Parts: sequence; structure tokens; C-alpha cells
Amino acid sequence: MSFEQIGTQRSWEVLKNVLAENHSFVFSTHVQPDADGLGSELGLARYLKSLGKQVLILNPSPLRVNLDFLPDEGEVQVYDSKKHAQVVADSDVFIAFDIGHYDRLKELSSDLLSLDIVKISIDHHPGDKSQFDHTFDFPTASSTGVLIYDLLNSMDDKATQQHEIAYPIYAAMMSDTGNFRFNNTDPETLLAAASLVAVGVKPYELYVYLYEDLNTPGRLMVIRKLLNELEYECDGRLAWTVIKYEDVEKLGAAPDDMNSLSDYVRSIKGVEVGIAITQMPGQPVDISLRSKGRIPINTVANTFGGGGHAYAAGCHMEGTLEEATKNIIARTKQAIEEWDANG
Repeated sequence: MSFEQIGTQRSWEVLKNVLAENHSFVFSTHVQPDADGLGSELGLARYLKSLGKQVLILNPSPLRVNLDFLPDEGEVQVYDSKKHAQVVADSDVFIAFDIGHYDRLKELSSDLLSLDIVKISIDHHPGDKSQFDHTFDFPTASSTGVLIYDLLNSMDDKATQQHEIAYPIYAAMMSDTGNFRFNNTDPETLLAAASLVAVGVKPYELYVYLYEDLNTPGRLMVIRKLLNELEYECDGRLAWTVIKYEDVEKLGAAPDDMNSLSDYVRSIKGVEVGIAITQMPGQPVDISLRSKGRIPINTVANTFGGGGHAYAAGCHMEGTLEEATKNIIARTKQAIEEWDANG
């Protein structure tokens, strides 16, 4: 089967015209960027720069430590309204990647509303994007990275053969498919990944950066606490952990060590839904939900103003950890009961 046969026949003509007819671009992704958002930004930015266009990447928050390897020095900046608002206003086009919901642009979202520039969303999440002039959202795609791969190939069949472009796009696809093991890993994604490996991307090198380098000594202390205090409901099908950063900071943990804990909880045998409930000082409670692929949990996140995919979602809640835990566990138990009755 050829790459062409796998194509989803997405229409990129409007976006291709915007990219061709304009010169200066600002890119951004969601708060707490992941490899899908970052890799997608970098892939398209590097291609446009090779055409002589100007691209500035301004993200709402700093990168996690395990993503520092992807951009070159100075290639990605954290948005500061005082420093960057005029730069954004003077650009021709703003493009948001993988944001899920407009509000996930944080401070940038409010600043953009008053600007008379073209605003575009490229995403594989459903969500409120009414603030954009054009939305290229394809929820059936495995990742935003595979959308950028498709877009670039429709513009230039040699674009993704450049290693500096192939590398971040492969990282994007790897990230949102869980290293190509989740059920969203479709033939299009695998064939795209194969073509990127063919031009020199080394899968294990990226795997080490994205997955193995997460396990710092501080993170192992967080996981030890997680295991010691893990709680279960629904005959072991639901498991969750509650961790306050102050409690693990004294054990040597850094803020980045609090990420992706729900994936670990979900991995336990017999658990169908894993939840990590965490809180940083002065911040809302962060809820991360993961399902093994039978019970949808984005409806749970939606209840509290969050969102995401059917089996990987999240939200933020004001109040105490105790209140947030009580509310999220009650709603998740309800979702499990509904699935049992109707699934």
C-alpha cells in the first residue's frame, strides 16, 4: 500500500494560499506544551523559514525539561505581553497548533482578540475555536504532527525529507500515539513515521528523550509516593493518586517530575481508568485522566470545564485537593457506571 493510498483527502487549499501569500507568522501551542504541539510548530516553522519567511514561536509557558532537545537555542520563546504583543500585532498570520480549546493559549488568547490579523487553528482535538478565522481541525487524526506531515507533503513532496523538519514531526506523532502503541496509531501515522525514519530519524534516540529521560531521581521519589498512597474504587477498575508538590519537593522532585503520572496509574493491571490529581503552589488543582480504551473519560473532564480525547483528557479545578478529589472521583465513578449500563 502506498502513502498516496493512505491519504485522508484533507483539503488544505485555503491554508496553503494563506501560507503562500503572507510573509510573517507567529506560532503558538497550548499551555504546558507537549511534543505534539511543539513538534508541529517546529516542523512547519522550519519549512516556512526555508522559503525566506519570518516565523516567531511564542508559547504560553516554558517547555518541560525532556523537550529541551527539540528546538534550537532561541527558536522558541515564552509569550510575554509587554515584550511580544506588538510583535504579534505586526505579523500577518497567527497559527495555533494542538490547543484543544482557545483558552489554552492563556494570556495570548485575550491579547489576540483585539488584533486584526489572520488567526488559524490546526488541531486534532474538538473544542471551542470560534475565535479563529480558519480552523483546520481533524479529530480523527492521530496527532497534530501527522496533520503537519500531510500539509507539508501537499505543499512540497520533498519537505519532510529534510531531517530538521522530519525530526520534530516524528516526535509529535510518537508523543500523541504513546510511542505508536495507542489505538489512534493508524496506517497513515505508521506510513508517515516510516518515511521519516527513511530520511534518518532514529526512533530510539527520540524515545530516550521523550520517555526514558522522564525518570529522574526526583520523579522516582514521586512515583514511590504514588505507589504508597494509591487508592482504588470500582473493584480496582478505577485508581487514583493525590500529590501536592510541597510534599515531594522536599524529596528532591522538580515541577516536571509531576507530569504524566496518570499514564503510570493506568498501566496497573486491572485498572481501566487512572487519574492523577496534583497541585502546584498557588495553582488550581490539575486533573489528568487516562483510560485503557474502553471507558471514555473526556466527558468527565468536560463536566469541569476541561476536555481532550475520549481516552486521554484533563481539567483544572479551583479549591482544595480534597474537594477536587471528591468531585472528580464521584463523576468518574458515574461515567464507569454509565458505561457498564450502556457500553
